[in-house]
Amino acid sequence: MGNETPFSFDEIYDSGTISIGPPFYISASDGIKLAYYSIPANQPVAALIFIHGGGAYGGSGYQYLAKGLSEKYNVSVYLPDLRGHGNSEGPRGDAPSANQVLKDLDLFIKTIQGQSANLPLYLGGHSSGCGLILNYLTNYNDTNIKGYVFLSPYFGYKSKTERKNIKHPFTKVKTGLFIINGISQGKRHGNTPAVFFNYPGNIIKEVPLLLTSITVNMSLAITPNNPESQFGNIGKPFGLFIGENDELFIPERVLNYGNLPAENIRKKSECRIIKNAKHLSILMAADQLIGDFILEMTLPALGV
Repeated sequence: MGNETPFSFDEIYDSGTISIGPPFYISASDGIKLAYYSIPANQPVAALIFIHGGGAYGGSGYQYLAKGLSEKYNVSVYLPDLRGHGNSEGPRGDAPSANQVLKDLDLFIKTIQGQSANLPLYLGGHSSGCGLILNYLTNYNDTNIKGYVFLSPYFGYKSKTERKNIKHPFTKVKTGLFIINGISQGKRHGNTPAVFFNYPGNIIKEVPLLLTSITVNMSLAITPNNPESQFGNIGKPFGLFIGENDELFIPERVLNYGNLPAENIRKKSECRIIKNAKHLSILMAADQLIGDFILEMTLPALGV
């Protein structure tokens, strides 16, 4: 694909470099080593697992929100690399099945729960990482999770939130591969690259761990099949944040999802369009957005 991309990387570049140290690893159920980054707070009051977006990984911009949350809000942050992404093992951008990616996330949640001394645990994501969260909640019990964070969320092509007629689209999809995969009940083309990301060449050179494609199986893992119903069934409070100038998604349509859960969940949740923020630049303001939401949820329970 070309070197033009629909969203700006300027704010990330202008913010300088933040080191989050080498990754830690856990072993998935099939033996694949999954990488994650730990950014602990000195006196943590809560913990957050935050999932990266399409083709990215935990250290590709998410360290800014992690550092701010740990230092300013006493929230320990864990940034996993999905299998086949970043420093995790496995064929690049691939998975044996969509369910295996969900199993990986469930294992990671249980691992962090065990490591975080029973702190209130939150689960968040950016862009297509939010789609993975919805699929996870559809298939697994969320007993260990206190609340959710959806940042610049992409809930899949059925969500009807995408901007149309973008000059340089971020993704190119080989739809036919998904059709054949579905007809064959997952027996064909699951491991075939089918979604291609338009990261510009200079960004790939600067951040070589970024992926330029993912397979059918990986795409199915992060793409909700019925996003309105899945979001409506959320049983814990959530923060839903999107930039006013998000280049990929229509903010008002994204925010409409916040009206879908039950009233008792909506009353404890927060939905906001962030002035002047873009798809990636929102990462630079995310520590305050997420930190305020988590503390408002957590401190009353601690008697503060």
